[in-house]
Amino acid sequence: MKPVKRPAERRQVTVLFCDLVNSTSLAEQLDPEELMELFESYYAVCDDVVSTHFGYLAQYLGDGILAYFGYPDASEEAAPNAVRAGLRLRDSIRRIDSPTSEALRCRIGIATGSVVANAIQHNETPHKAGLMIGETPNLAARLQSAAEPDQILVSENTYRITTGLFHHQNLGRRELKGFNRAIPLYAVGEETDSSCRSQARWKTSVLPLIGRQQERELLLKTWQTACEGQGQLLLLQGEPGIGKSHLVGELKRSLIDQGHRQMSWYCGPNTRESTLHPIAEQINRAAGFEKGEADESRHEKLAKLMQRYGATEARSLEVLADLIGLSGANRSALNELTPEKKRQIRLDTLLAMIQAWSNGEPSLIIVEDLHWIDPTTLELLDRLITTAQHQPWMVLATARPEFITPWPSSKHGVHLNLERLDRTASELICSCLNSEEALSPQLTRRIVERCDGIPLFVEETTKSMLELVRAKGPDGGDGIDNIPETLQDSLVARLDRLGAARRLASIGAVIGRSFSYDLLESVASQPDDLLREQMDDLMESGILQVSDQIAGEAYEFKHALIRDAAYETMLKRERQILHEQIAQTLLCHFHQLVDAEPQLLAHHFTRAGSFAQAIPHWISAGRRSADMASHEEAVQHFQTALDLLREACSQEDLPASLELTLLLGLAMSLAGSRSYSAPEVGLILEESRALAERLDDSQSFFTILRGICNFAIVSCDLDNAERSAGQCIQLWEQAQDPIHGIEAHFALGYVHYIKGSMALGRKHLSESIQLYHLHKGWDLSFPSTHDPMIGSLTALAMVEHAAGDPSQVAATLEQAKQHALRLGRNYETVYTMGHELLIHVLQGRYLEAIALSDTILSISDAYGYLTWRAIAKVYKGVSLAQAGQADPGEALSIAMEGMREQQRLGVMTLEGFRLAEIATLHSLAGAISEALSTIHAAEEAVNRSGESYFLPLVHVRKAGVIARAMGHDKPGVLEILDQALAMAKRQGASSFATMINEKKQVYAREDVGSFSL
Repeated sequence: MKPVKRPAERRQVTVLFCDLVNSTSLAEQLDPEELMELFESYYAVCDDVVSTHFGYLAQYLGDGILAYFGYPDASEEAAPNAVRAGLRLRDSIRRIDSPTSEALRCRIGIATGSVVANAIQHNETPHKAGLMIGETPNLAARLQSAAEPDQILVSENTYRITTGLFHHQNLGRRELKGFNRAIPLYAVGEETDSSCRSQARWKTSVLPLIGRQQERELLLKTWQTACEGQGQLLLLQGEPGIGKSHLVGELKRSLIDQGHRQMSWYCGPNTRESTLHPIAEQINRAAGFEKGEADESRHEKLAKLMQRYGATEARSLEVLADLIGLSGANRSALNELTPEKKRQIRLDTLLAMIQAWSNGEPSLIIVEDLHWIDPTTLELLDRLITTAQHQPWMVLATARPEFITPWPSSKHGVHLNLERLDRTASELICSCLNSEEALSPQLTRRIVERCDGIPLFVEETTKSMLELVRAKGPDGGDGIDNIPETLQDSLVARLDRLGAARRLASIGAVIGRSFSYDLLESVASQPDDLLREQMDDLMESGILQVSDQIAGEAYEFKHALIRDAAYETMLKRERQILHEQIAQTLLCHFHQLVDAEPQLLAHHFTRAGSFAQAIPHWISAGRRSADMASHEEAVQHFQTALDLLREACSQEDLPASLELTLLLGLAMSLAGSRSYSAPEVGLILEESRALAERLDDSQSFFTILRGICNFAIVSCDLDNAERSAGQCIQLWEQAQDPIHGIEAHFALGYVHYIKGSMALGRKHLSESIQLYHLHKGWDLSFPSTHDPMIGSLTALAMVEHAAGDPSQVAATLEQAKQHALRLGRNYETVYTMGHELLIHVLQGRYLEAIALSDTILSISDAYGYLTWRAIAKVYKGVSLAQAGQADPGEALSIAMEGMREQQRLGVMTLEGFRLAEIATLHSLAGAISEALSTIHAAEEAVNRSGESYFLPLVHVRKAGVIARAMGHDKPGVLEILDQALAMAKRQGASSFATMINEKKQVYAREDVGSFSL
């Protein structure tokens, strides 16, 4: 490959380092002129092998050579080509005539990884070519040094990319000079029988076919039609990674036990200029050629193969021998034939052999990757398809979108375009690979969003993230924006084919996944006609598509990973300059966009390194997200601003008021997204409290106290919560700020309700609701992320339920639901539903509880409300068992999954009551020992937390568990119910008292062993 001028850029490159063994000994044995001639032969072999395998011989290094694959033009076959070149080099170097008695031997190291490719100039002398700067060339050199004579060692990245294409031996980790970590080593054997990466991926994949059931059924139906004698063509078309080969593989697997014949042709990017290469490859396999076998022996095997399928004419034998490159055979039969006549004989012979091979039996003929097919193979395929119409054949072909089918639609042809997977199918891929739940739901959601429904992207990104998380722990998730090395070459190859439009793609990538034409035009500074021409190129190549995410003329990258690849190949300094240019353009000319999405401007200033200009816009973005209850986004915005502030200023120079603003915003948003149970919320609140006291900031102090109260509630420190709420009441009474009054009465009312003080709870909750209406709270901006009206209404409904007024409970819940609808915030909706779900369970309305829990789970999964997701699972399991909709053991499994999630999140509120429900499920499932230990833990948890509202209910569940466990212990069960009744009466919980009395009456009439609660 000739060197070309390229700007410096970041790339994934596969580097091959080859070195002769014992070259010093050769120098001692040979005359310098003989040694020069030997080295010239060696260099010539290396140059030929590297260029034949689409590599670039970069440098001669004495007795070694350095070659690059995937640069200057990326190729999805770069790593496989490098390994194939290594195998060929090893064999070819052995065959070089040496003046000594010993054959030449070599060591080869191959590594794949990121480099900065320094500008390669237009030189004819490789040793003057540009350099690859980074770890990868050094690693290739060290692998070469560690190799045994005639051994090829590859890096872990190269191994991952070429798995399934070659046999590898894992040599474990070794210390290599210059590396401060042990490096995994893999020795390469020979090639496998997989002809392409897609086939190798299918063979080694652990995934079932996901989201393609209808397509699979269509393939099977088409096969059945073909078996009936109506030959069929099915063209399976779709973008790279969409799952064409996986679907083909599943059809092959489905037909294993059916009597039929099968043939596969594989087209590839390296062989599109090689006439009939897929057929030649098929002949080599069918004839049973062995490595190193003499041409004479191969010629005999070819003749036997052709005789088996009725091709006995001498000229037929010779045209196929010529096709597969056999020398030394008798070519006299071809002397009088023109090239065109040879071509026709070759095609006629091949078609006749295929018919003989089929022998009238159902036959599946697979042709993969038609977009790389050579013209002669396409002509043979065209004739094959025509013949197939009258044979029991199914021709199954695959192609990418750029392939234009030459076959018109007919009853014998089916054209199936594979669409992207939906979100559910993508999540299922993640779930299958993430069986150990190493990836969090948030990380899984980000993978699915980033991969755009392309199965290969989802699979490889999930695998890559699993490796990072297992190696680095939860912090490994920070690497989600990295492109898996198994995908990089393919993505960058598509960009390299763009020509002049590549620069425009890079500018678009810096702007973001989607962008308006106006912004691109302002930043690109190109004449409109040239810009339009390059945009057309980007659209036609499938890099961009029209976007409906932005008003006006707008575009977006078709794949997030394509955008990431375009961005990552740019040098950091180049990106930084563009980010600054984009930020200034937004600031000067796109005011409306900046007002609506301040995070865009903040992002570009941050990436440009202009932290002081970025921070105010991150704060605006955080406040805007918090106002819309987009708490996860708000957390990211406030955290980014805080990190930038602390990075830009020393600890002594930190502006305290600005730091306090960020800490409060972060604490409230964290509470909204992860609940106040998150330990980091408490830490940030305490840090904020100390800072507010130092600044004597009473407004901020109220917000902090309110947050500390919430944190104490979810931490089950109800005495501290009551003190903090009381201090909030004092601040309200001093300043008469309606926001403080609404928040303070809600906080104190909630604490009293949960502690079982029904009258005080009702008083303060009602006061909060009245103040909210009086001061039009829906127009106010509250310090908490949670609307106090929703909180007060749902807590009041709990008080009313205990007081025994079901109609009032329904009315209060309806009022809460309508208010949540008015606010238009998903979190308030799911918060209201969560309390309604609890009340359904308490009222024994289990079928309604099941339906509502499913709704909560759906919303929580969509928006990342992990706490409500966990709680809904618990109550769903409880309701399934109590309603008889699931086996108790199955229901218990669902509920326990929710409890485990709740415990991982640190959610302690109502833990005792939910444990009591779990104990009941254990009891229903016949697990008496687990039921008794769990109900004991439940009672301890309620007593420890002070959540006395639920104490009578836990005692009722305890009575039920003991009744099932010890039917004879009638006095013990009655005593527990009497205790529960006394508690309910002290609380003024008349509905609880009524329910307990009913249980006692049932118990009096029935045997305790059949007691059901």
